Amino acid sequence: MTHRIGNDRPPGRATSVLDRAVQVASGVRRGRGPRWPVMLGIGVLVLVLVVTVVLALLPEDREPVAQPADTTVSPPAPWLSGAAGIGVVDGDFGAWRGRPVEISATWADNDEAMVELWQLQPGEEFGDWDLPLDIAIGAFSEDDGSWADAAGGAYDDRWEESLTNLRELRADRPGTTYVRFAHEMNGDWYAWSVEEDDAEDFADAWRRFRALQEEVYPEAQLVFCVNRESVGTGLDWRELFPGAEHVDVLAVDYYNTSPPVSTAEEWADSLDDTDEWGGPRGLDQHLAFAESVGLPLAVPEWSGNADEGDSPAFIEGMYEFFDTHGGSGPGQLLYEIQFNEEKDDDNWALYDPTTRMPLSAETYQRLW
Repeated sequence: MTHRIGNDRPPGRATSVLDRAVQVASGVRRGRGPRWPVMLGIGVLVLVLVVTVVLALLPEDREPVAQPADTTVSPPAPWLSGAAGIGVVDGDFGAWRGRPVEISATWADNDEAMVELWQLQPGEEFGDWDLPLDIAIGAFSEDDGSWADAAGGAYDDRWEESLTNLRELRADRPGTTYVRFAHEMNGDWYAWSVEEDDAEDFADAWRRFRALQEEVYPEAQLVFCVNRESVGTGLDWRELFPGAEHVDVLAVDYYNTSPPVSTAEEWADSLDDTDEWGGPRGLDQHLAFAESVGLPLAVPEWSGNADEGDSPAFIEGMYEFFDTHGGSGPGQLLYEIQFNEEKDDDNWALYDPTTRMPLSAETYQRLW
C-alpha cells in the first residue's frame, strides 16, 4: 500500500531532502568523486521521493476511477417450479407468471392408462415435452386387486410394461422423469388406498415396484407421495414408508382445504400440524420427515380451493416455504407443481379467464 504524505507536513522538507540527494548524485560529496553503485541507489531514492511528493500534492477529493458495470446474472431459484393444466405446454402459463414452467405433471392412474400412456405419445399433450415431468402411476384399479396380491407379484407384468413404455417414450428427453407410484395412498378415495391391515403388504409391494423400476428404467426417480394428511386409513402414514433406499423423493400433495387458511397467522399455525394419528400434516412436519430419512421433498400437486375461499395468504405462505427451503438435498424442496387443471368447476385453477380465485391468482403472478 502506498504511503501518502499528509498535507500538514513541514513545508520545504521534501525539497531539501531532494536537493541533498541531487547534490550527492552529482559528486558534491565532501570533495570525493562519484561512486556509481551508491549513485544508482540514490537515483532510485530520488524517483520514490518525486512520486511521493506528487501524490501528496494531489487534491484529496479527486474523482475515483470508474468501475465496470456489474453484469452478474442472478442465479435461478433453487427449486423446480411448475404447473399442470391450462397454458402449460404452449408456454402461456409461464408468460403469464413471468417465469417459464420448469416441470409439469400428468396422471396415468388406472390399469389401462399406465400402460398406454396416451398423453406422452407423439402429437399428444406431452409428446414433445423435454423438461422434467412428474407422472402419477396407479397401482391397480378398483375391480382388480389388493395390496396382498401386489405383494405376491400379481401385477408385476403390468408394472413392468408400464415402466418399459415410459422409458421408451421419455428416454431421449433431457428432463428427469419422476414416477409417482400409488400417490395419495394414505387417503380413502383411490383403489390403492392403504388401510391399517395393508401396511406390511404395501411396503412389500412398493419394494417390488422399486426393483422393477431400477431394472427397467433406472434413470427415472421414484416418488413416495402422500396426501397432506391421512383420511380414513386408521394409521400414521409414516408406517407405510418402505425405507429410504427404495425411494428417491418424498412428496406431499397440498391443497388449501379442510380447513382452509385465510390469514398469515393461520398459515403459520398450520405448518406444524399433525393428523389424528400423529402423522405429518403441516409442511414443516413433512419437510422434517424428509430430512430425517435423507431425502428431498416435492409438492407435485398444490393449489387453493375456490369452494372454500380465495386466500392470498395461502399463496404467499406456499411461496415463502418454497423460497426458504428450495434445493435438492435432504430436507430441501426439490420441485413444486401448481394444479391448474380445468376441472371441478374451476375449483383449483389460477391461470384461467374464469378463475374463481382472482386475488390468489394476482398474488401468484406477482410472486412468481
